[in-house]
Amino acid sequence: MFSGFWGWFLVVVIVAAIFGAGKLPELKAVAEEKLKLAVDEAKKKKVEVENKINEVKEQQKAAREQAAARKAEEAKKEENEEVTEEDLKF
Repeated sequence: MFSGFWGWFLVVVIVAAIFGAGKLPELKAVAEEKLKLAVDEAKKKKVEVENKINEVKEQQKAAREQAAARKAEEAKKEENEEVTEEDLKF
């Protein structure tokens, strides 16, 4: 809606008319403070998400290793249980 220069210029003029030109620096300071808080919160959330992703990756890796160990163990058991012709001779 207000993507062009003149649209934003109109918004600034209306805000200046409503709040008075003297309060614009205060509004700017408040807006900057809120923006900084939002950026800090976003960074915290990003770290949390990255930690969660790494945790899930580690769990998946451990699960794959356990599955591989179980398969190797089963293969070893099957190898030991393999029936040969010599076993069948009485």
